[in-house]
Amino acid sequence: MTRRWILTLCLMAGFLGLNQQAWSESMRYEEGVHYAKLETPIRTKDPTKVEVTEYFSYGCPHCYQFEPLIAAWKKRLPEGVAFNRTPAIWNQDYMVYAQAYYTAEALNVLERVHTPIFNAIHRDRKRLNRQERMASFFAEFGVDPVDFAKVYKSFGVRASLAQAEARGRGYLAEGVPALIVNGKYRIEGKMAGNNANMLRVADFLINKELQMLSGAAAQ
Repeated sequence: MTRRWILTLCLMAGFLGLNQQAWSESMRYEEGVHYAKLETPIRTKDPTKVEVTEYFSYGCPHCYQFEPLIAAWKKRLPEGVAFNRTPAIWNQDYMVYAQAYYTAEALNVLERVHTPIFNAIHRDRKRLNRQERMASFFAEFGVDPVDFAKVYKSFGVRASLAQAEARGRGYLAEGVPALIVNGKYRIEGKMAGNNANMLRVADFLINKELQMLSGAAAQ
């Protein structure tokens, strides 16, 4: 290959790179195409922050595949953005998983058991769809089965489940995983195209909401 051809290829690569950057920066996502606006907004915990909620279930294989992506993504969220989760409660198995989620949260072991629960169900094929099975699993992480049972059936966990069911009805999601941005927008894989694109759409909406908060604060 001659020096002239090498120079030409380098210039073409640079041109394509600039065009790709310009295209990426100018790309916008459309309501009703890439995401949906909720007819009735969901109240967020802190109106001074942009809240992102992952609507999920431990029993969902797509949520299991999504977990590594969202775990890495949430670490780079900008200041002013709060991340949380709402478990879906669509059947008895999902109820057990949701109850285990809020039990782990109340026992302050959620970050320790969250990914292992996914792995146990989908990678190791363990059936954790009963309270006693979930209690045995938590025992592997140092949680006394008696303590687990008390919290699992506690008023606080039951209240959290009722609130999760109410939020889930408001989300109007046809499946999980889904992302809810600031209680206003729902992103699902079939609209975004795939799980990775869900996060790109979320980034777009987060920036939009942060700009609105910044504008409101400046007034």
